[in-house]
Amino acid sequence: MNVVRNEDMAAARLARLSPDLDARMAEIVDALLALAGAAHRDAVIDRVARQRTGQAASPGLKAELITAFDVHCQALRARGLAPLVHRPFGDRSLRWALTPEADDYLRRAVR
Repeated sequence: MNVVRNEDMAAARLARLSPDLDARMAEIVDALLALAGAAHRDAVIDRVARQRTGQAASPGLKAELITAFDVHCQALRARGLAPLVHRPFGDRSLRWALTPEADDYLRRAVR
């Protein structure tokens, strides 16, 4: 039997939307999909950690995912593109969410 890891499935799904994004962002997007499209960043990070290891996130993983989220948002904005994720209540918000366009596309792609 061929076993596919969750992060591999997440990366494949996200690759359909944007092939130049890394697997960490795929995991964040997958977690957001599972959390109804938006959640506190700690809930998203904890979900990614539990998918990876079955345990809560380490400080290192938390920092890695926060950086991946920030880099994703900045890189796409710098290229004049809308990011897949955002902070719906402003730059200081600790809430992460899929953009409405990404949420719609990804939910249709999963079906």
